[in-house]
Amino acid sequence: MTALFAALIMVPFLRQWALDKDTVDIPDARKVHDHPMPRLGGIAIFLAFLFSAIIYLPINQGVRGLLAGALIVFATGVVDDLNGLSSRGKFVGQAAACLITILVGNIYLTNLGNLFGFGDILLPAWVGIPFTVFAVVGVINAINLIDGLDGLAGGVSTIALMAFFLLGWLENDPVIMILAAAMVGTIFGFLKYNFYPARIFMGDTGSLVVGYVIGFFAVFLTQSSTSTTSPMVPVLVLGLPLLDTVWVMMRRIVSGVSPFAADQTHVHHKFLSLGFEHRFTVIFIYGISLFWACFALLLHELPEYLLLLFYLVVTISGYLLLRYVMQNREKFPFLDRDAATEVRRSTTYKKLSDLSDKLLLGVKFLLAAYFIVAVMAVFSRDVLPWQVALVLLAAGTYLWLSRLTDNRQFLMLVVYTTFGLAATQVWSADLDLFGGLTLKRLGDLLLGVAGLLSVLKIQFRKEGELFLTTADYLALAVCIFMAIASQQAVLGYNINGPLFRTVVGIVALRTIVTRALVTQRVVIGCSTLFLLLVTVVGSVL
Repeated sequence: MTALFAALIMVPFLRQWALDKDTVDIPDARKVHDHPMPRLGGIAIFLAFLFSAIIYLPINQGVRGLLAGALIVFATGVVDDLNGLSSRGKFVGQAAACLITILVGNIYLTNLGNLFGFGDILLPAWVGIPFTVFAVVGVINAINLIDGLDGLAGGVSTIALMAFFLLGWLENDPVIMILAAAMVGTIFGFLKYNFYPARIFMGDTGSLVVGYVIGFFAVFLTQSSTSTTSPMVPVLVLGLPLLDTVWVMMRRIVSGVSPFAADQTHVHHKFLSLGFEHRFTVIFIYGISLFWACFALLLHELPEYLLLLFYLVVTISGYLLLRYVMQNREKFPFLDRDAATEVRRSTTYKKLSDLSDKLLLGVKFLLAAYFIVAVMAVFSRDVLPWQVALVLLAAGTYLWLSRLTDNRQFLMLVVYTTFGLAATQVWSADLDLFGGLTLKRLGDLLLGVAGLLSVLKIQFRKEGELFLTTADYLALAVCIFMAIASQQAVLGYNINGPLFRTVVGIVALRTIVTRALVTQRVVIGCSTLFLLLVTVVGSVL
């Protein structure tokens, strides 16, 4: 959240500065934008990431090496965005950054795993160091080359970073988790201004920094002494950009041109040529990236040679399918249907939006089940201070009886606070139900699925749906600032766990109450019952 707010604050100033200094990306035949665009968003990405890392991380040897190399690759990107660099100059800067990180952080590839089924491939230092430079520079250029549509590189990178965050959690590596969270927050802040139609580009500064960080995350996750993550897992997470880079560069080399020459042979250009609308192309590529990330996370314990085999089979099949469609485009008339249509008004989007409406029933069911779990948690252990519930009950009653529209709007604040109390109660409930399933785990499962369904519904919402009110923004802001300000337990509880679940709950609740006044009344009624229960049980016990 620190990185998010830092990026949100810096990007508008950098955009205006780039316009004033005429540091813009000029349209040409191979680019899809049609007017000059500021391209210094990468400066905000790097500074927000660096700011967050310095605040929250102990600067150990590995982190010191990562940040030292990041400074070099950042400087390379800034020089390129401001004055322009040749391909050779950018390669030298990238290689130098990798070498600095390897030398300072003492981390490089030493084990590629059992890629071919004949045992682990171990690399001596004289092979591992140059191979690490080659691999990380490849990832840097993969992110740089996929940065061809508004929001594409940022979104694909965010999916990969979230996967790395979860891998860090599985590895019990808080350094990777904090670094990944910082970069995700930074990119989220930038994407607010980069989604189609973009108001600023990340430029080479952003794509080089993000690619560099992702590349060394893969090295850190797979090469530490305690790591159990297969070296093939990061390859799967980055499946699409890596495949696109290798394929495009091979085509260029075979054609006798420089592998760094600019053209329109990237995967996003192919989807555009098929007739996909700009934003739908980005969403489709997000989906492919999400598939690879989920596959890598779910099957990360498989042997490397099976992961490699699956990757090759799926990518080759996907390429053959894409080639067939492009060569027989007349057999797929639906590709022309939405070509010039805004994504939210396209036929495909409307069908997906209608299907997403059915998710609301699932969200309601899951939240109702979570309410039951919260009630069970009240009886399973000491409840929260009943005086707080009594105050909320009185405030909610007053707002409900008030005839003022604004007061009715802020009644949802009482609902959100009540959900926060329920989330805290479930978070602390350790009652064993069966088979090792506790109330806390059951609640997390219900809430997690409800949050996922809500996000899917939000992605395919109809025009005018799911707007946020002043009360919603206020509730989310309070949760965010409490999470940032408090690094200690409050009232005997770990506050960040319940706060995270409260945010998920707010999103899910807002999703189901936006369209139906009856649902809103049911939610308010359930909140009132929960507050009354806590008040009665707490005062009696």
